[in-house]
Amino acid sequence: MPGRPPRVTKTEAIVLRYRRLGEADRIISLLTPHRGKIDVVARGVLRSRSKMAGHLEPGTRLEVALAAGRSMDIVTQAQGLDSFGALRNDLDRLSTAMYVLELADRLTVEHADAHELYGHLHNALVRLARGDGLQLVARTYELAVLEATGFRPELTVCLGCSEPVEASHAWWSAIEGGLYCGDCAGRRPGITPMDATVLKVLRAYQSQTYEDAGRIRLTDDLAARLESTMHALMHAIVEREIGSARFISTTRRARVNAEAVRSASEVTSDVISGEPEA
Repeated sequence: MPGRPPRVTKTEAIVLRYRRLGEADRIISLLTPHRGKIDVVARGVLRSRSKMAGHLEPGTRLEVALAAGRSMDIVTQAQGLDSFGALRNDLDRLSTAMYVLELADRLTVEHADAHELYGHLHNALVRLARGDGLQLVARTYELAVLEATGFRPELTVCLGCSEPVEASHAWWSAIEGGLYCGDCAGRRPGITPMDATVLKVLRAYQSQTYEDAGRIRLTDDLAARLESTMHALMHAIVEREIGSARFISTTRRARVNAEAVRSASEVTSDVISGEPEA
């Protein structure tokens, strides 16, 4: 008797990453709402005639049909729903998109319901593509996914004595994911003073709606300190280096330095071309 045809299921998904398999195939890592993170095989996707290749790029939201395989499901059909094309023309937005994808990849349990995390990732990509502030999107996304995955950082009370911690007298442990008061800090090795302004912003991001959080204005210096604090926290939680985070920090520093040089050059030019004093 002929064998039964493989069972085919459909699901919405966001492509997290891919890796090559042989000469023409790829293994695609998908985040799905109900099955969590899954690896699937896309046959022949590297061939020039493949119609699926454009729908299976990282950061693409799609509907995918999967046939059950022995170890991994096989992609039989892929229909793009949103490629977030505006991200492709802006290095800062594209690198931030790669960062939120990498965090989803690192923090998602395979083959488990990920409806909440999927929603956070989709929202972050939509917000990046429409031009929302990069710091706002990245920091609120980090806090949201930590909440969804059980790693909510403690930004209000002391991990040692459970008493409220004043922002001006807070100590921080990225490894433990929370604050210590001044009294308890002396008994804990490896913790550092917490930047009061950074803490106030993170508390607002954690407690307010996205729209309200968006009203907070950040200087370049404050944005850099927020980024450093949260990148260190995410690194401690995933227990490995986050490549996209390093790239973001490097490109931001390069941009800030370039802007400083350009501003200095403009000031010098104004002085040289200015009229002499009477």
